[in-house]
Amino acid sequence: MAAFPQFSRRDFLRTAGAAAATLGLANLQLAWPATAAVANEAAPAAALLPNYRGWEDVYRQRWTWDSVARGTHTMTNCVSGCAWDLYVKDGMVWREEQKSPYTASNPSLPDFNPRGCQKGACGSSLMYSPSRVLYPMRRIGARGEGKWQRISWDEALATVAHGIVDALETEGPASVLCEMGPNIGAGPNSAAPLRFFRMLGAPTIDSMAQIGDLSVGATITLGNGHPCGSSDDWWRSSYLVLWAFNPSSTRIPDAHFLWEARYRGAQVVTICPDFNNSTIHGDLWLNPKPGTDAALALGAAQVIISENLHNPAYVIEQTDLPLLVRSDNGRFVRESDLRAGGSDTTFFVWDTQQRRPVAAPGTGASTTLSSPDLQADLTFSGTITIGGKPVAVRTVFSLLRESLDAKYRPEQVAQITGVAAETIRRFARGFAQAPAALILSSWGACKFLHADLMQRAQILLASLTGNLGRPGGGWRAGGFFAPEGFALLAIQERLGLIDLATFAAKNYMDPAQTEQFFADYFVPGSIWHQVHGRLEEVSGNPQYGDLSSPRSPRDYLRDALKKKWFPVAPEPGKAPQVAVSIFGNVLRHSRNNTKLLESLWPKIKLTVDVNFRMSETGRWADVVLPAAYWYEKTDLKYLVSFIPYVHLGDRAVAPLGEAKPEWEIFSLLADAVAREARQRNLRVYTDIAGRERDAGRLDDAFGDRGRFTATDESKAMEFVLSYSSITKQVSLDDLRHAGAVRFRATGPPGGTAGFFSDYSPTDPLVPHQWFVDQKQRWPTLTGRQQFYIDHPWFLECGEALPVHKPPPLAGGDYPLVMSGGHTRWSIHSTWRDQRQLLRLQRGEPVVYVNDRDAGARGINDNDLVRVRNDLGAFVLRAKVAKYVRPGMVFVYHAWEPYQFAGQRSDHAIIPSPFKATSLVGDYGQLRWHYAHWEPNQVDRDTRVEVERA
Repeated sequence: MAAFPQFSRRDFLRTAGAAAATLGLANLQLAWPATAAVANEAAPAAALLPNYRGWEDVYRQRWTWDSVARGTHTMTNCVSGCAWDLYVKDGMVWREEQKSPYTASNPSLPDFNPRGCQKGACGSSLMYSPSRVLYPMRRIGARGEGKWQRISWDEALATVAHGIVDALETEGPASVLCEMGPNIGAGPNSAAPLRFFRMLGAPTIDSMAQIGDLSVGATITLGNGHPCGSSDDWWRSSYLVLWAFNPSSTRIPDAHFLWEARYRGAQVVTICPDFNNSTIHGDLWLNPKPGTDAALALGAAQVIISENLHNPAYVIEQTDLPLLVRSDNGRFVRESDLRAGGSDTTFFVWDTQQRRPVAAPGTGASTTLSSPDLQADLTFSGTITIGGKPVAVRTVFSLLRESLDAKYRPEQVAQITGVAAETIRRFARGFAQAPAALILSSWGACKFLHADLMQRAQILLASLTGNLGRPGGGWRAGGFFAPEGFALLAIQERLGLIDLATFAAKNYMDPAQTEQFFADYFVPGSIWHQVHGRLEEVSGNPQYGDLSSPRSPRDYLRDALKKKWFPVAPEPGKAPQVAVSIFGNVLRHSRNNTKLLESLWPKIKLTVDVNFRMSETGRWADVVLPAAYWYEKTDLKYLVSFIPYVHLGDRAVAPLGEAKPEWEIFSLLADAVAREARQRNLRVYTDIAGRERDAGRLDDAFGDRGRFTATDESKAMEFVLSYSSITKQVSLDDLRHAGAVRFRATGPPGGTAGFFSDYSPTDPLVPHQWFVDQKQRWPTLTGRQQFYIDHPWFLECGEALPVHKPPPLAGGDYPLVMSGGHTRWSIHSTWRDQRQLLRLQRGEPVVYVNDRDAGARGINDNDLVRVRNDLGAFVLRAKVAKYVRPGMVFVYHAWEPYQFAGQRSDHAIIPSPFKATSLVGDYGQLRWHYAHWEPNQVDRDTRVEVERA
């Protein structure tokens, strides 16, 4: 930085008067007159001042830079992507400024500019904050005590390597765990830990459901839990429903498309219990009682069907609603019912022309939903012969209509939800009659016990009206596109041309191989922590869950594990020996987090946190390794569907202290493990997927026999770009010039990319068009949008069809429901201790309490209060807020436990019950694989009482 004169307070006071005399309001000159009129004692100080011509030069000197780099916030789970210019002076990033490399998808649409939020705008302050970890550290006190010793990188790597090889030698690779969180990118520094643990043959946590973000209802109904499109498609909708979605707070770079659509004439409906930042801009606000959203959606569906506002042709072609169901056992009519040796996956409809059951298009071996000669009866009810006996059958649609008419007429739903019957009818008619209606649900609604039922009911509305697969219509959460080069770098040991060609050929012959190869080394995070953290002792308590379930949730969990539906490594009864936390903060985000500290942490001999800041998980680690900040390394932001651009986060400055990029950290750790294994003559072992591994050559495996070294971060980035269709003919230099470039493609379908449509760079992303326009079968058991699940567990739990179930008494029978949402002032816990953003709120954890509830309890604004239930209590400040519904309290998420009195956060008293139906693992689309299917951790149903502390 340029050398400015240094003044003491005495110097300043002695010269301030003379300086003031020379400052004219017209030109604000800082020139000091060299005359005897100026006191002699001021002359030396004046001589030190730069010879600025005027205020313009002062400004110009302030805003001159050594360099400008392209940056973004790569490893933060903000579900967005924004291009920033990073201004560097004297080796420091002084500020960031939004860049505008975006164009409209086509001239009829608004563009994506500007993109950014207040978190990104103060990213450089986070970079230099007191919470930065600058050196490797080893715990010298008790865990969590906060006593640390700075150590060298060699000592740190040797310590971790020793612990890993100890675990491999005594317990095997299943005992070495990668505790991976959601703050992952799509470049080399994100691939590095995945590659390390893959080459080691050890398990990695799938955190999607563990943080509560898996859209289980979409998986059930659509066969994929990540239905996604770009945010500029919102502008094309005529009826936008923000269902438990608050984009003005949580999707700041994209929210303008909603309000521009409203300005164009679209109707915006918000459905949420609080009068939030987005609701104030809407046309209609529905505020159902918490946990009753499924009833609201089913009430609207009843209106749509009873008033003939549905689209029968679409329903018959695209959904399972015309399929026949047996009345004797509640199961679909299958070909195996009608003839010996018949298929169990061929299902039937009633053909009105042939007057008999015929195989439904899209089921069994059929690959298309198109059948122009078929005339399926949507409402058939009658008798057919099965096994020589007459059996009553009827369509799913007739079962649905009967259920809706019996339980979900608007007047009945009004009693459940608190939303007036006429308002429900207004909403249903507006949705059904709109040229294009779109439900934006996002991930907030995933965090209810019965979120799956809510989502199934919401998708039903979009399907009855023919909106799925339509521009500006449907039901969306969000999805992520994976560059193929990133996946290869993360999972494939040998990366030469011949090796990659062989890998590609194998996967062309068997596309499922890639999915399986990727999933072999992941374990379902929610279930893993239930077992090894003993969370199921609380979350499996039937009193906290679904009281209508015929068996305890723990019984279903035991059955699922016994049937091997979900992999848990190490197996139940054994314990992990080493846990390396990367891209997350499990002791903050886990519900019932104190249980993990009590039950899991004592089992682990060595815990390691790789992070750029000290988090709650880092506080309880044995070794902390300092990762480079986003502006100190080269990576890609994960590719989220809302913004179809690839965003570069480049190295603007050298890492602070002794921090290192993850690529370098895990490359060096691979070297250290290999040395340790060779010194001990560690034998070749079988990994958790049954493959042979040799830890003594982990260094060669990680670096692909010398192809990549510890400092080859940029080379690894070029590999990702070169082998990804999304970045076809895009180089690292291209990204450094532009900051962000438009997708060239969308990569392979499925997984976290629930797109299933052709891609055009001149159109918004609209999901599901392969199924609706090209008539391809859906990725479900029936090959159709599936609203009826005839698995025995769904049948015995009464959830074969979407229904409403009352919210549980999670935490006990207390009068208030504790809910929350993503905070406006942080991306999860990463910014939660930052001074600039704390100044925009109360500066410490707060609970929002309705003024009536506060008055009844003698609570005033800013009082210290205790929130309690059966699991315990936590203490924080009260904020009296009229916009919170009576009977509810809000704690916006991501406060670190150490920010609370007694270091207990709201998550300490959240039991997070799980459902039996989410543990099914042998039914069509309902099978475990990465980011696809398992029970969510949930928090929105928690019951509490609040009192003055």
